[in-house]
Amino acid sequence: MGINIAMLCQITPDNARYYNFLITETTPPPASSAVKAALGPKDALKDLLRRGCTLATQPWVDNHWSLILWKLAGMVALDPIRETKPGETRWCWPEVIRQLLYRYERELNGGSRPPLRKIANQDAPAAFPMVLCVSNIIWTSGGVTEDGVQIESYPELELTDGWYRLRAQVDVPLARAVKRGIIRIGRKIGFAGARLSTEKKDPTEILEAYNSTHLVLSGNSSHLMPWHTKLGFTEGPCISTLHSLTCDGGVVVALDFVIIKLYPIAFLEFIEDENGNKDRIGPRNEAEEMGVNEQWQNRYEMETSKLRAEYDKKFSRYAGYADRLEKKAGVMLQHAKESDGYAPEQIDSMYDELEYPDTAAKVIARTTSYEAAWLALHIQRQNEKEREQIGEEIEKELRTICPPRNVKSFRILIIQDARTSRRPANRTAQLTVWDVLSLSSDEDSSRAGGFEVGQRFMATNILPQQQSAWMDCAPGSEVYLSTRRDTRWTRIKTTA
Repeated sequence: MGINIAMLCQITPDNARYYNFLITETTPPPASSAVKAALGPKDALKDLLRRGCTLATQPWVDNHWSLILWKLAGMVALDPIRETKPGETRWCWPEVIRQLLYRYERELNGGSRPPLRKIANQDAPAAFPMVLCVSNIIWTSGGVTEDGVQIESYPELELTDGWYRLRAQVDVPLARAVKRGIIRIGRKIGFAGARLSTEKKDPTEILEAYNSTHLVLSGNSSHLMPWHTKLGFTEGPCISTLHSLTCDGGVVVALDFVIIKLYPIAFLEFIEDENGNKDRIGPRNEAEEMGVNEQWQNRYEMETSKLRAEYDKKFSRYAGYADRLEKKAGVMLQHAKESDGYAPEQIDSMYDELEYPDTAAKVIARTTSYEAAWLALHIQRQNEKEREQIGEEIEKELRTICPPRNVKSFRILIIQDARTSRRPANRTAQLTVWDVLSLSSDEDSSRAGGFEVGQRFMATNILPQQQSAWMDCAPGSEVYLSTRRDTRWTRIKTTA
């Protein structure tokens, strides 16, 4: 068919910008002759500007030229017969210009930004579910450390949404998949829960973000997608299966499972010592926890009563001082009440001396009637102020005398995959649900820890636990998972 397959296979987004189309042009008479012209990205920009596409720039054309040629080379290699049909040829200059015009009208003229451009602009979260294509794999150079330890080269992915490209840092499971050839150039990857790592605080334009902005992917929230999957943001969650999880693959963004067994609710108490070290007591069952909590509650109420009694005793003592000072002040008391001036400077120090009962009598005895009037008023104001704050003061002291308990409820569920159309549900998982008693009671969520066997849920943000205890994917194998604070539950109603 006259197609150079070796040339098509060599084209990549990096080298496509150096490719030119040879066009045969006929010069007008009298010097009529056939001339071959090589047309590339610079000529494409001139063509766009001639057509009125004034917003196009050379960097924009270079970027899209490379990705268009890479895509067309793959399509021609996939379906070469179409190239023999008139009007359907894709590997030609007019088709490249047509696709550039389409992209110009949609993006620059129409304002429809592709996913990676939105993410680089920080107008869309990188955590959104999406499908991207691997356009390149960059390997870090290995070497040897000063201690003689061999450093293996590590892969970094270049991903594209078909419009732009960004680099992506991968974790150990994804790196293993790259080394084994499972992830390779041209494969499509679906993922969710990615992070955006950027060296700049402000949003960056996508054409300037390649060297300073990265996506960060985790293996447990990434999947290989079919070749025909549409690139870009996807609807719905990116659901993983127990079969695909690895112990070192990071957070599981979403898991669809059925409960096959459950254990009673249990409790762990965390106690912190003077040095800040935390100790764990338990687990306790519900009856044991109720007994321990009742003991703590009784002590808390007893200490509260003691502190309140001490404050009441202090208020009574100071009220007695005020009565004695009022009698000693006589007519000066009314004068002090009606005065717009300030209390004498020595009143504050005299009030401080009243704290000790042994010296209080001496302080009252040496006061003049003028000082007695102002000191009596000061005592009354302080008593009113402290009565208003007594609740806060008691709570503050109780945090030291009888600190609040740090107790977490949890429940272990034995679960298996609800979606088993591709692979059998060989694996089960022990899922530790933390703070199970505080879960929402909405009809679409678990009811305050009231899980039941046979219920189906979709839970988000699940963490691998006990990595050394994970088994393979053989029948009867088991893995260990745990919820986080941001785990969300959705009840999926099953049909009978």
